[in-house]
Amino acid sequence: MVVAGAMARPLRIQYPGAVYHVMNRGGSRQKVFLDKQDYEAFLKTVGEIHDRWGVELFAYCLMGNHYHVCLRTPEGNLSRVMRHLDGLYTQRCNRMHHRDGALFRGRYKAIMVDKDAYLAQVVRYIHLNPVEAGLVREPQAYGWSSHRFYLRPKEAPKWLRIEEVMGEFSDTRAFHEFVLEGNEDGLEDFYKKGRQSPVLGDEDFRERIVGKSARVDLEHPRYERVAVRPSVDRVLKILARMYGVEARDLMKGKRGEDNEARKVGMYLVKELCDLRLREIAERFGTGSYGAVGWACHGVTSRMESDAKFRERVASVRRACQQKI
Repeated sequence: MVVAGAMARPLRIQYPGAVYHVMNRGGSRQKVFLDKQDYEAFLKTVGEIHDRWGVELFAYCLMGNHYHVCLRTPEGNLSRVMRHLDGLYTQRCNRMHHRDGALFRGRYKAIMVDKDAYLAQVVRYIHLNPVEAGLVREPQAYGWSSHRFYLRPKEAPKWLRIEEVMGEFSDTRAFHEFVLEGNEDGLEDFYKKGRQSPVLGDEDFRERIVGKSARVDLEHPRYERVAVRPSVDRVLKILARMYGVEARDLMKGKRGEDNEARKVGMYLVKELCDLRLREIAERFGTGSYGAVGWACHGVTSRMESDAKFRERVASVRRACQQKI
């Protein structure tokens, strides 16, 4: 039975390893996915939150005017992750369709999930969305959900974690049959409520997370586990070694001269160390954080079109992320 007691307000309880069912929809129920490019841009952004913060998705379904994702935040930073996901996707969608302004209706909805008791049920609920909407007869026929990857795991993107859910079933057939059985009445009732509890779990789970909330910040945008990230000095040392330059050369920028290692350094410090642009500008000795933004943008754009450059950056990233 789902226990969903009321709370005074929808807390954003954040702690390392928390699992959430997150959803958002377009303002005034407008579409947020207009064509194939939009769906692909959203999934690309999902890949970026995986690369940057180690976020893992258990399931997703993109539904025209809204989306569902079930994810885990290893660093306990859901607010930061969702600002990136919703914000950057909005920028990309607006650019592609030559528009501006808000895309989503506002703050996303996040339900914390007791993974041990309800993860498989939440994944099933997400995968059944296009069936319930009458778009397809069976979930594997819908192209913009993760269900087909559960049936063909070798094709799954690196950021999709299917092992934990599949561990509850003997094989893919058993999982597929579980999904086709439909949602349990208790879960349906939970989601049909106008104001859901922000927690999907029993009383013991709720007491455990309240205890954790006393030890971590609630809705704190800069909360992060520094221990899981490489230091700036480590990134710069490895970058200098792999580019065959002195670390001090990364700190120097000359007008009209392209310093690839310096630009890659700014990009990797932003991605791996999670510093703000102003902090990176100070570290690299430039007075303009806008210059840092353009450097990072240039690296991102070049990686999309230059496979050799993309692999150079990836090799430095891997070296920086290796355990010391």
